[in-house]
Amino acid sequence: MWKQSTPLHPTFQPLNACLPEDWFLLPFELKLQRAHACALHAAGILSDSEHAGLGDALDEIEGEFVGAPCPESDAEDIHTWIEGKLTTIAGEAGKKIHTARSRNDQIATLLKLYVIDTGRRLAAGLQEVIVVCCEKAHAWADLAFPLQTHQQFAAPGSAGFWSLRYAASFDRVLRHLRLMLVEWSRHCPLGSGAVAGSSIPIDRRIQARELGFEEPSLNALDSTCTRDECLEILALASQAALHLQSFATDVIVFSQAALGWTKYPAAFATGSSMMPNKVNPDAMELLRGQCNTVIAAHYELVSILKGLPSGYNRDLQCVKPVLHRGVETLHSLLQMAAAFIRQLDFDPERLAASLQSGNINATLRMEENVQGGTPLREAHHAVAAEIAQSSDPAAPAIDSPLHRYQTIGGPNPDEVRRIARVIMDSVTT
Repeated sequence: MWKQSTPLHPTFQPLNACLPEDWFLLPFELKLQRAHACALHAAGILSDSEHAGLGDALDEIEGEFVGAPCPESDAEDIHTWIEGKLTTIAGEAGKKIHTARSRNDQIATLLKLYVIDTGRRLAAGLQEVIVVCCEKAHAWADLAFPLQTHQQFAAPGSAGFWSLRYAASFDRVLRHLRLMLVEWSRHCPLGSGAVAGSSIPIDRRIQARELGFEEPSLNALDSTCTRDECLEILALASQAALHLQSFATDVIVFSQAALGWTKYPAAFATGSSMMPNKVNPDAMELLRGQCNTVIAAHYELVSILKGLPSGYNRDLQCVKPVLHRGVETLHSLLQMAAAFIRQLDFDPERLAASLQSGNINATLRMEENVQGGTPLREAHHAVAAEIAQSSDPAAPAIDSPLHRYQTIGGPNPDEVRRIARVIMDSVTT
């Protein structure tokens, strides 16, 4: 695609070529070619027969290569590869397809299309996790267990309240993602050319419409050198990954022999090659570890983009594998998390035993005294003294502690089920 007078140095050539890294973009490349062909046809660059021939050629390529492994090729990238294929199949029309565009605006558009597509897939994955968490919140709303602060038993809650914590967390990420999907679909970079558009009067509105965008992008220089949507989706992916890591750690802690709160699903565990007594929560440990791939991708992309001057720079080639690795890893982890939560359950007897430790009803006793007219600080000191004088770790005793909670968003079983319905309705409508 560019005039080459000398061969590339053998140490540089592998670094320069990126067709295997680009291959995941093939479905979007085909869509882009069709949209650009429409604009060239409308501008009189392509005749009716040339336009039709390109359409047939693109159909042929799609049928043969989409879903297939990346072929062996000397092509520098996916743009070079597909132009070569179009020229082979459609002849002169293939030589015209690159008119009024650059690989710079092509890749910017492809990545935006990929981000939109994978954003929708991540939204579906998040929705599945949220729904499962809400279903479990409803089922476990009365299953009391100790909530913790500083990893110490703190107050009575429920397994349903704990599950709802993750429904709320992932719902927040999903709402942000849905807002960004609207924003990412506004402006189409295609037609921005290498840096300043083209003197050939193609109608960029045709390209935008054909690709599902609202309108052409507003500045060709900005369009070709920024990757905001890539950074934004990885930021949201990192946020989801942090919540997944917390979830995994909770389950690992709950599953320790000392607590034994969970009935850990056997399909997500392995044993030890040496110790026959071990059942290891490997799925949750791998979930926690693999989330670092997602978080690292965000950090890496920030580093790639940091301090780049205006205009396309080849550093941007490094964006593609980082983006792909980060979002696809999260997608697979969300699928596993949803499947795991469906099979997760708790041991009521072990939970009941833990409720007898840590004096976890102390705050409820203090607030009971406050409601009886005792000032808060006096009530606080009185309950602290009561605990100090008792050797019973279950003191003070409180009847139906979960039903004592009165505030919105608390662990009262009725409130847990109400919030679960609210979140469920918000993500499924």
